[in-house]
Amino acid sequence: MDILNLNEHFRDNMSSEYRAELEELLEEFKRGHYPNVLSKSADLRLKGDLDRELRDKLRMVEAISHSEIGEVKASSDIISELYHDSTIEWMLLGELAFMCDFKLARRILSSAVKEMEESGEMDRIKLARGYLVLAEAEENLEKYVRAIKYFKKGLTYFQDNEAPDQYMILYLHFKIGMMYSMKNEADESLHYLNKVIELAGDSNEELKINSLVTIAKTFGSKNENEKAYPYLQEALGLLEGSSLENKLSHAEALTEMAFYYFDQSKLAEAVPYYENAVNVYKRLSHVSHRKVGMVYMQYAYCLENMEQPNLREAGKSYEKAIGKLELTKDGELLENALADVIAFFDKTNDQKTKRKYENKFVELTNAKNAT
Repeated sequence: MDILNLNEHFRDNMSSEYRAELEELLEEFKRGHYPNVLSKSADLRLKGDLDRELRDKLRMVEAISHSEIGEVKASSDIISELYHDSTIEWMLLGELAFMCDFKLARRILSSAVKEMEESGEMDRIKLARGYLVLAEAEENLEKYVRAIKYFKKGLTYFQDNEAPDQYMILYLHFKIGMMYSMKNEADESLHYLNKVIELAGDSNEELKINSLVTIAKTFGSKNENEKAYPYLQEALGLLEGSSLENKLSHAEALTEMAFYYFDQSKLAEAVPYYENAVNVYKRLSHVSHRKVGMVYMQYAYCLENMEQPNLREAGKSYEKAIGKLELTKDGELLENALADVIAFFDKTNDQKTKRKYENKFVELTNAKNAT
């Protein structure tokens, strides 16, 4: 059931004497007029002869409406009330709570799956869905061990189903692999992500690309760049013209390939990959300033030190790097970067720009000493 499909939720109530009011409320919800929904629902709940089931459903609609307009506390409070005393099943309430309060979602869904397990729930896909949403809540709470546990539970139910949903099986292998990656458990991550590549074929390109890039990053983090290289080659080939082109995965693949050459001191070969990576990062929002700053630093170093240096572009990249790193809270990283940039402008005899960054270095040092 689509938790936001109110027509489905209220289908059994349309024969009541309040059909006209319900139809009006549902139309307002469909149009996204959530304040009107809240007002009409509250008025309808004042009717003295309203049965409990309909009253609970109206409260549920109010919870959704509050969530949709960003009033998450109000939404969470209503869902919590319904969890403790209502006719609405816990599974549905848990999915609604996921929209506004991950901790509440975890509490409700834990109860829901436990109840379904104990009662011998016959709909295994429903049970699997409960574990999946519970796992997503744990993931958002950065409780990766529990997230892995619940993703695996969900995977088991999908695999055991009479008509297995191959996409969900593939997706869950990917999620589990990513969770292990977040926990820096490389071997487990590689196992699940390689399974994604094996199962993906040509019809699940996004999952395949993301798995290839994550595997490459995993090998890179272990300083096994030669093992990373074929995954990067395949990923970059698939990225061109795909839905992930110029997205974060693309930038990461380009960065990893650039570092593959950087690490071997093949600086000229690294430059075009760094150049393309920074061009992709420019298009993205909510990217780590630290990550982009370090990419600019490495790009600048390559431009400065390759056989045929491009000092003008190197200087620009060093300055962009400092601009990004100043937005981080890592004073030590910024201090080291400033030292490198000062050395560069001293070497290129650009005293004006050198003094600019020397002043920044002094300000940073004074601020550190003052604390």
